[in-house]
Amino acid sequence: MIRLSAKTDYALRAMIDLAMHPEDRTTLPAIAERQGIPRKFLPTVLQSLIQAGLVHTIRGYGGGVELARDAHEITVRQIIESVEGRQQLYDCDVRGNDCAMLEDCRLRDLLRKAETAMLDVLGDATLADLVPETCVQNSALSELVKN
Repeated sequence: MIRLSAKTDYALRAMIDLAMHPEDRTTLPAIAERQGIPRKFLPTVLQSLIQAGLVHTIRGYGGGVELARDAHEITVRQIIESVEGRQQLYDCDVRGNDCAMLEDCRLRDLLRKAETAMLDVLGDATLADLVPETCVQNSALSELVKN
């Protein structure tokens, strides 16, 4: 079973929070408070999301953090992989030729199919799918008002 770390849980919750408040720049303390994330971990989590191009910061008075792209364009897989790296269900590829069962493995093909299915589901689910529809509609309205 693939287990996501607390860091990934915090990243997902922070991204959902940002998607739920698209019209507002928000601060790390505000996200931490709303989502129950320990404040000391949030900068590390956000750094991974920033490096992946999912979040950007606005410096100065009235600054904060916001999504770098529309919530419809960010997949759950991108969020997870920004923190965890590429996910694998089974590590037989890591062992490679050292595995005594390599030639006769009965599990590898099945687990690769399961891994592909899992990654497809995470890749098809967007951040917008995880927030109430009214938040996504508010985001679209605020974009229309800006233009």
